[in-house]
Amino acid sequence: KLDGIRKICRVMNDVPESLEVARHGIAIMFDLLREMPETLISVSEIRRIAVGAGMHQVVRNAMDAFPSSNEIMMMGQQMLVATGYRGEIAHLSVVPNFSSE
Repeated sequence: KLDGIRKICRVMNDVPESLEVARHGIAIMFDLLREMPETLISVSEIRRIAVGAGMHQVVRNAMDAFPSSNEIMMMGQQMLVATGYRGEIAHLSVVPNFSSE
């Protein structure tokens, strides 16, 4: 798990223009960082390693590059908050469709 997070961060840094790389990378990291009651200690360790591997920067980069991706924005926000990110966190811009026909 720990080496996988490092590899995901590296790939996301190397291919920042790919929506699919960003979407899949965010989804995998999101699953790895979720808290499960029986694995609370290992989740803390995984989060520490993820932050050290540059997760905050790659998540922010993906959110900046693909602000209209619901998956990236919602999972990215949760991961940044859960790992103690102290910068500004972008929010999903939802533009309602009020057109009437």
